[in-house]
This record gives sequence, C-alpha cells and structure tokens, in this order.
Amino acid sequence: MLEEYPKKITLPEGLSLTLRPMTRDDQYALYNFFIGLAGEDRRFLRNVVTDRKLIEKWARNLNYDQVLPILAEYEGRIVANATLHYQTFGWGRHVAEIRVTVAPEFQGRRLGAALIEELTALASQSKVKKLLARMVTSRQGVITAFKKAGFSQLTVLKNYVKDLQSQQYADIALLVKELQPATH
Repeated sequence: MLEEYPKKITLPEGLSLTLRPMTRDDQYALYNFFIGLAGEDRRFLRNVVTDRKLIEKWARNLNYDQVLPILAEYEGRIVANATLHYQTFGWGRHVAEIRVTVAPEFQGRRLGAALIEELTALASQSKVKKLLARMVTSRQGVITAFKKAGFSQLTVLKNYVKDLQSQQYADIALLVKELQPATH
C-alpha cells in the first residue's frame, strides 16, 4: 500500500509537492510545522501540538496499522499533515477517522482536497468501509472541502468541544463518507 511513496502531486497553480508517510526522523520538522500554524488553526486540534514531547512520542510510537500519517512537503518543509486513524477493534473496526491540517500559506489552494483524496484512496485499500471527519462548524471552508470530496454531514454536536486555551465551547460537525456499500 505504501510502495508508491514518496510521490509527487501538482496543485492547480502548478506547485509541485511531495507526499510521503511520516518517519521517526520527522519529529522536529513536524513540530516546526505545528508551531508555525496560526493560533486559530491550532485552536480546536485534539492535542496540544506545541508540546514537543507529544510530537516526539508520536514519532517514537509510529504504527501505520493504527495511525497512518501522510506528510506534504514543499521545498523540504512540511506544509501539511494528514492522518488516518484506524479503529482496530470492536464494532467500529470498519471505520477510520481522517484528519487534515494545512499550513496557512497552502490553505485555499486545493492541498487539503488532494490530501482528503489521498487518504480516501489509502483507506479504500484496507478494510475500511466508512471514513469519519469531525471539525468545528466555524471552519466552513473545511466542511465544504469534505463535502466536495463526497462526505455527508450527519449531524452537529452542540457545545461538544472546548478550545484548549480559552475553554470556550464550540459545535462540531460529523461527516461520513461510505467507501463500500454496507451489507446487511
């Protein structure tokens, strides 16, 4: 499944980027990517990505069967991080969650859409039948990108998550994409 990496993609404006799975050697570059994000882009991420020890732990404990991180690089610098989080047991083992974070200067340039497509293709090569995406409803551009990629918004959970800094509540949208028809 990962034999095709690293691979080149070209954005509509002609910029060429490299996509590849994260390796242990990426911990410092990934940390630099996360601290370079605007506060608004980090505000509702699930983890405190400015914690260097957390990024070191991710690098040390890489297991592509549980979490598959695909990085986008431009001129040797990480400009996006996209992950597939597999549910490896229980009633949700046919579901994977997709998360995409893009550097501010690459937002609105179709890199996020390319990464959603990339992770969808990777998930469909595994036993995943449904992809789940969760995001705060204030990120309408992100929600639109997922809908254009074939995700359907199932519901909105009101006052469900808290901003890590200000502790203010926000609503999140749950979006799902069927990769293979459900069999009864």
